[in-house]
Amino acid sequence: MGALARFGFGAVRAATQLTAAGRAVTVRIGINQVRFTALNAVGLVTLLSGILSFLVISQATRELGRIGATDLIGTLIVVAIVRELGPLITALVVAGRSGTAIAAELATNQVLGEVRALEGMGIDPKQYLVLPRFAGSLISMFTLLVVFDLVAVLAGYGATSFNGMSGARYFDIVLASLSARDVLLTVLKALAFGLIVGVVPSYFGLSVRRAPTEIPIAASRAVVSAIVGIFLCSALFVALG
Repeated sequence: MGALARFGFGAVRAATQLTAAGRAVTVRIGINQVRFTALNAVGLVTLLSGILSFLVISQATRELGRIGATDLIGTLIVVAIVRELGPLITALVVAGRSGTAIAAELATNQVLGEVRALEGMGIDPKQYLVLPRFAGSLISMFTLLVVFDLVAVLAGYGATSFNGMSGARYFDIVLASLSARDVLLTVLKALAFGLIVGVVPSYFGLSVRRAPTEIPIAASRAVVSAIVGIFLCSALFVALG
């Protein structure tokens, strides 16, 4: 944990030391990272969000309708899906897709000597390799979470309509259940999970030595550690909330 914290603070400190040319390179690499992490994952996130929300809200509408408590559907959408499952599932998708790629790519750079070559040219590897992926993970996580939540609300509308509830009543219930605190918690979770996905795989990727056999090991450790970190962070939010 201490090594990860020092590594993360080093990446943040590297951002304050960027030159104009360094910023241009970082932005270009960061855009490519966002394209791979966010844009290419929109379809998967949309599919998972739609299926999850439709199944959960369909069952909830039927069961709550039997006891006349359909107003609780709004709370279920906001608390269970938007605030809890949305950030968690989105982070797992990003960690599984992009965390593996980041760790494997940086581990390959380390094994091939590209990291040492950057250091030999006076370039901080954290500025060129870590910082763009760190920023790209934050932006991608936030963007994908917005997509997940929007699709979840729309899929919930489809589920309630399928089970006989009017659209106007559904949206009234959801808006009445949504508060500024829910929005704030969702945003904070997106940033925290994006931080984990950006830092942990980068750390494990750059921790390899010179053996090519270390690359898959680093990728595996990075994803497992990122997933564990995501669940622990989610539990911490619940405990503090």
